[in-house]
Amino acid sequence: MVEERILVVDDDRTTAKVMQLYLENFGFLVPDIACSGTEAIEKSKKIKPDLILMDVNLGDGLDGIDCANVIMENLSIPIIYVTAHNDDETLARAQMTNPYGYINKPLRDIDLKTTVRFALDKNKVNPEKKDTPLLEDVLNQVYNLTPAESRVVSSLLDNPDVDAAAKKLHISISTVRTHLKHIYKKTDTNRQSSLFHKIVTGPVAMIMRTEYPE
Repeated sequence: MVEERILVVDDDRTTAKVMQLYLENFGFLVPDIACSGTEAIEKSKKIKPDLILMDVNLGDGLDGIDCANVIMENLSIPIIYVTAHNDDETLARAQMTNPYGYINKPLRDIDLKTTVRFALDKNKVNPEKKDTPLLEDVLNQVYNLTPAESRVVSSLLDNPDVDAAAKKLHISISTVRTHLKHIYKKTDTNRQSSLFHKIVTGPVAMIMRTEYPE
C-alpha cells in the first residue's frame, strides 16, 4: 500500500515537527516541511503531495491563504488550513480557496487525524468536485439524517466552527446547534470530534470506498 504524502507548511518549525510526528504516528508520510509561502509552492511542485496542511500566518511574504490559492489553481492539491485565526475576514478569505477543512490551534491529535483522513478520502471519491452530495446521501442511508442535518455535517467536516457553518448554510447558529443535537442522537455520539471519528472510520467511509474505489 502506498503511503499518502502530506506536506506540512508552518513558519514555526517546532509546530511543524509536532504535526509531522502526529501524522507519521497515524501512518501518513511527511516527506518535507516548508516554512514560507514561496518554499511551500516550490516543494509542492517537487513533491506533489496528496494533501497540504497550511498555516494561515506564515510571517513575511505570502500568507497561507495566498499560497494555498496559487497551489490549488496550478497544482490542484487539496489544502487544510491549520490556524489560530478565526476572525470573519480570515475565514471569508480562506473559504474562497475551497479548502478541504480547518484545524484550529492549539492542535488536538484527534482533530488532526479525522480532518486529514476525511480530506484524503473526499479527494479520492471525486478530486475535481469540492462539494459532494454523495456524502449527504450516504449519511441519510446510514444514519437516517435529514437533508438539512446532512448538510450541517458536511459543512462542519470542512470547517468545525459552528458560526462559519451557519453562515455557509445561511441559517442561524441556534439552528445549527439544534441540528447537531439530533445528529448526535442519531449517530450515538456526543460531540464533534467523536462524530467526525465515527464518520471517517465507520460505515460511511466504508460505503464511500466501496462505491468509489481507487
